[in-house]
Amino acid sequence: MNTPIISQPALRRGARMLLAGAALALAAGCAATSPDARRSVSPVAAAPVWSVAAQSVDLPAGVYQGAYSERALRLYATSAIGRPPVKASRLLAIDPASLRVVASVVPAPQASRADGQVQAVYGLTVDDARSQIWTTNTRSGSVAVYREADLSLVRQFPDNVTPHARDVLVDASHHRAYVSSPASNVIHVFDSATLQPLPGITLTGAGEAPKPMSLALDADHQRLYTVSLNTAEVFAIDTATGRQVARHTVPGVQGASGIAVDSQTQQIYVAAQKSGDLTVLDARNGQVLRHLATGAGALNVAFDPVHRLAYVANRGAGTVTVVDEHGTIQAQVDTGSAPNHIALDPRGNAWVMVKKSKDDPRGDRLVRIEARR
Repeated sequence: MNTPIISQPALRRGARMLLAGAALALAAGCAATSPDARRSVSPVAAAPVWSVAAQSVDLPAGVYQGAYSERALRLYATSAIGRPPVKASRLLAIDPASLRVVASVVPAPQASRADGQVQAVYGLTVDDARSQIWTTNTRSGSVAVYREADLSLVRQFPDNVTPHARDVLVDASHHRAYVSSPASNVIHVFDSATLQPLPGITLTGAGEAPKPMSLALDADHQRLYTVSLNTAEVFAIDTATGRQVARHTVPGVQGASGIAVDSQTQQIYVAAQKSGDLTVLDARNGQVLRHLATGAGALNVAFDPVHRLAYVANRGAGTVTVVDEHGTIQAQVDTGSAPNHIALDPRGNAWVMVKKSKDDPRGDRLVRIEARR
């Protein structure tokens, strides 16, 4: 049954201060910036002009990431339960109108193991140009490709082709699939037309080897972006040449993990989970434009070019923060439990994958957020 969610038009001042101090005990990267430096790029308080409506529906246990297919008019989601041997995992197809799961498939067993572990699916993206779905098999360090139409397996890549594979993203114009690996400083690359692995892209930081997390594509400017968990750096890759062309430090954040890009203004949004905040950078020179607290465990961020809003999944706080392009917090949506990932559809609706925590019976849900003016 669908459940309405009450949302606040904006964070109260006291709540904002509380969330700014909250943090998850995760790996951190760089030293803190002075209070004066952070205040200089904080947004000026302004009245919100957007409201949001949200609906939720239960999903199978272990929900992880989501992706919307404009061609299939379907929302796809991954789920996986527990630690190795992971025996319960599903790739789901969801009807966005009814919010019902209309198809699902269990990944194949991992051939290299005899303990029943399957090729559990975690990260995913859609390649509408070829009507395919790419997933990451984090536990086996692999990647798999499925058909959008019936969720049948097209290709299962060998184990350890990309150690601890996390996020996957397809650039249809260059026939490339990119996979991040926080276990290395390499973005792994595959030919999305031939389904063959290609040479990876080694990231070079200022000090220790970076650990790339989320991926974001600016197809208009031929740029792929990723953010490093341990060094709080953003890396820009030229998708035409496959080379790193820029590196920007994100000052004052810890545990940077989520990234999104606004192609129109060439601005990069970075969510950092340990510091619980969102930082906006100019992609052209790395200048920090805005910095604001959003909530504990700011894990992922998605930018909606339709309404020009950013959505931040605050996994520790159990909320999604909605921020406009000027840095004004428009809404704080209580999703409950641990919001893990946000997918967007072409109409600007946000689809939030909410994982169940041990103390919250509301977890393992899909939350649909619609912005209204």
